[in-house]
Amino acid sequence: MNPNQIPELGRALRVIGEHGEALTRDAPADKLNEMREDLQKVLKLLDEVAGPKPLTRCKRHPFGAVDEDAPDLCLLCQTRRRRAEEQRKRDAGWERPSR
Repeated sequence: MNPNQIPELGRALRVIGEHGEALTRDAPADKLNEMREDLQKVLKLLDEVAGPKPLTRCKRHPFGAVDEDAPDLCLLCQTRRRRAEEQRKRDAGWERPSR
């Protein structure tokens, strides 16, 4: 987190609010482009303030390897779950097929 950018982010968000209040059905294209640029500035500042986006939805490994099949996208936790499932099956008498 970069706290030095917070005042600038606040100003940029207030500008967006002003755009919203002034928005009408017949807003000219140049005004809409100005809004787009200001929105992009807000997103850039937000990225700087918040830091890197997590890769997974896992609280333990937010920047860990990704497994698209895992409910939380976390390869590390999904590997642990798979091992636990295999152990449960072995304990119940199921054997892994030989290759």
